Amino acid sequence: MATRWTHITIGVSDIDLSVKFFKEFCGLTVIRDRRQEGGGTVWLGYETSDGQNPIYVLVIAEEEKFPLLDHFGFQCDSREEVDKIAAKANEAGLLIHEPKDSGGSVGYWTMIRHPDGHLVEFTFGQPIEGLR
Repeated sequence: MATRWTHITIGVSDIDLSVKFFKEFCGLTVIRDRRQEGGGTVWLGYETSDGQNPIYVLVIAEEEKFPLLDHFGFQCDSREEVDKIAAKANEAGLLIHEPKDSGGSVGYWTMIRHPDGHLVEFTFGQPIEGLR
């Protein structure tokens, strides 16, 4: 399995205040503002050299808009890999959301639950490439 950890998503009470915080204290920059695309998240990461894609991003969303959105995100090499992970999680009683193609910057994804309750998303077609 060739999954790569690409992001963590957290809910925040004030998205603009959180963007300001992560920019000022952590040195992150806005990589994608999905609010401009009709979504509700802002993706933050470290500035990269021209033409290079970020390796990892922090995605934030206002909690009242996206309850229980906090999750770890992993990118897969194929839809079939996402399907295999979903099937394995289903057998273990850990599947939260069947694989779904949401298109756009979301892509094909499934959500499973870690044994302690943390959410873990596996995607295909939601690469960090193209954010710059």
